[in-house]
Amino acid sequence: MNEPQHPRDNRGLTRTQLLRRAAVGAAGVGGAALLAGCENTTTPIGTCDTGQGSEFVVPKPVGPGGLPLPRPDNSVTWKILDSNPPIADGVKPSGVLTIYNYADYLDPSMIKKFEKETGIKIQVATYNSSDEAAAKLASGEVSFDLIVGLSGGKIVSLIAQQLIQPLNHSYLPNLAKNIWGPLQDPFYDRGSRYTVPYVVWQDGIGWRNDKLGTDIATMDVPWDIFWESAPYKGKVAILDDKQDALSLPIQRDALHAGLRPDVNTEDPAIVKKAGEDLSKLTDIANVKVAITDYQTLPEAKTWLHQSWSGDLLGAAFYYMPKNVPPSVLSYWGPEKDGVVQNDFFCIGRTAKNPAAAHTFINFMLDRDNAYANFVNYVGYTPPQLAIDSDALISKGLIPKSLAAAVIRPEQFATGQQLLQLSVTGERLWDEAWSKFRAG
Repeated sequence: MNEPQHPRDNRGLTRTQLLRRAAVGAAGVGGAALLAGCENTTTPIGTCDTGQGSEFVVPKPVGPGGLPLPRPDNSVTWKILDSNPPIADGVKPSGVLTIYNYADYLDPSMIKKFEKETGIKIQVATYNSSDEAAAKLASGEVSFDLIVGLSGGKIVSLIAQQLIQPLNHSYLPNLAKNIWGPLQDPFYDRGSRYTVPYVVWQDGIGWRNDKLGTDIATMDVPWDIFWESAPYKGKVAILDDKQDALSLPIQRDALHAGLRPDVNTEDPAIVKKAGEDLSKLTDIANVKVAITDYQTLPEAKTWLHQSWSGDLLGAAFYYMPKNVPPSVLSYWGPEKDGVVQNDFFCIGRTAKNPAAAHTFINFMLDRDNAYANFVNYVGYTPPQLAIDSDALISKGLIPKSLAAAVIRPEQFATGQQLLQLSVTGERLWDEAWSKFRAG
């Protein structure tokens, strides 16, 4: 099973390289022994169902190794095995720290600062997609202390294959001190036993406000703009990922109906209609399928784009052509019930220097370090209590038109993530996506 594409997937060695998806199957082993228990964070369902069900409980989809697929109403507490314990308290970090990460997803100046402050040297290796990273880790061909950039949609595979080790929170005081409450205890890893959040982003709409005659943010259903985009034909794009793209019409229909969308639905009729609705955009706008909005919107090669929020901020920080102000860019995303994702730090099961890995995680959870990494390099919002859009606007770092691209805790708490699907669900989404892409 594949997980939703991460915004960094397949960017290669530069920020401007075009992307292709990689698909690698996720195998599962020893699943049942790793599950300690589940509990609900929203609507009670009476039990953590793992697919067996009863006449009173709707079965939940399962993933690798028969493990439950975490959902907001089916949260998971992963067991800490005697064969894979966390590092002991009080181990002094030293030596070399090896990091596995997307390219250009940590500010080099932060690495230098950490090395200077701790005397620990850092070596970074990069991957192009989360599937590639998981496959290489599972093969045993690579071993890293710290893994950066995977998301909640991948955790079932990581746990099932025992690719990561549990964390010792005594090394991570900045987690409780600085990070949003919902991400100190996420539904996919209750208690943050194996993961710690890095950055967050949202699926929304980016546009050139100097090219469009509509203020999308004031529309009753902003998603409608894509089906009203005939005047911008050839300048319209949606994200090149099946779950992000297909969730767009699903969110649109739900907003019209006054309902909360299920962006991980496995209802064949809903998924089929989503694909058919996307197909209409080909005739309406000759829609493009791309994830280079951080470059094409600043250059006005596209005027309207389904966008990841972090790419709009990255566009404003890094990619504006000379004499083109960032204020020509606008962003809208749902206040609630939208797609809001995060990725995380985790420590490799075979890490040689887990103490240094913990130390670096805590370093990056520091308020000042997270802020500098965000505005000087990455562009994706760290879930830090001290960061807000008003402060960035007052400092002249972003225009007011991009304030919504800075994700807030309440959006994360009321949003939802694109998560790993069951085998049956994956086939449904693949079929709808393939039909759309085939024209």
